[in-house]
Amino acid sequence: MPLALSQRQEIAQLLTTTTGAHPWPQPLPAAWIGQLDRREPQPYVQVEPLLIAEIVVDQAYDQGRYRHPVRYLRIRADLNTADVELWQP
Repeated sequence: MPLALSQRQEIAQLLTTTTGAHPWPQPLPAAWIGQLDRREPQPYVQVEPLLIAEIVVDQAYDQGRYRHPVRYLRIRADLNTADVELWQP
């Protein structure tokens, strides 16, 4: 589910482009971004992976994608990257 304009603006102010290694592939596999009608990988701007976002997902995960849209809730400024495990598909 796309972020609202206000959410994109809030998050954009907190991001810094990366200068080193990044944990996600470039481009992103289509399955990671929920493109059901397109199979092409999606290029993106890699940023320093320093922010933690709280999201809501369901349990339906099959063939590298969630069955239903992932919903963004908020940035968790009270957490840092050492507080969460790196997600591996």
